[in-house]
Amino acid sequence: MIYKTVSLTESQVGKYVDINGDGIPEGVIFADLAVGGKCPYGEGIYGEYKIPTIKEGLKDYIVIDGFEDKINGKQEVLAPILDGQDRFYIMALNNVNSDAFTWYESATYEQIKDYYTITSSKFGTGKLNTLSMLIKWNNSEYGKKKQNDLWNKIKIQVQNGWFIPSKEEFSCFGTSLGLTKLNFLDKGLNPYYWTSSLNNTSSAFHISLIQECMKPFHICNFSHVRLAATI
Repeated sequence: MIYKTVSLTESQVGKYVDINGDGIPEGVIFADLAVGGKCPYGEGIYGEYKIPTIKEGLKDYIVIDGFEDKINGKQEVLAPILDGQDRFYIMALNNVNSDAFTWYESATYEQIKDYYTITSSKFGTGKLNTLSMLIKWNNSEYGKKKQNDLWNKIKIQVQNGWFIPSKEEFSCFGTSLGLTKLNFLDKGLNPYYWTSSLNNTSSAFHISLIQECMKPFHICNFSHVRLAATI
């Protein structure tokens, strides 16, 4: 079978990606590093972000099939074929599970004193945020580990390359997929999702699809979790 190759100059945002070659897509593309992009302050309902552009050394991809999902309807499915640098940021098609989780319940007021260095809001930092916070949580550095903390629920997925998106990565996802308070339920999403970006010593940012904004939320509160990856 002859597969169609994917253009290096045309954005593939909104298409699905099969990571492991089983023919079933795991995520939807929300950022394409081959073309980059940005959302200046005031233009996007979820906040500003800037996607870097990479012109050389990216993986090659082919179109292997079509697929339909609530999140973006019927689209092509892409798969990588050669080694290289990851081109796409993808969001998982499903939540970690149906429950909502705390960010870090025991890390109450004034305990995450290094919040401004341990995580970042910038695009491209979600993976490092996740790895850094998972180490802190495993070591109980900001308080006792709790069963309902989100870090307790994503350990296996993180080992497989998934991470909690940063504030700007989730902003990009919301804007790129055209998410609004009128359509998020039809797209199979919940009203609120945690990001991996701390706001201060006691709150982290979460995206509010029902309010069409990004806002701080106390880390002992509950919100849903959806993971991202690069491929």
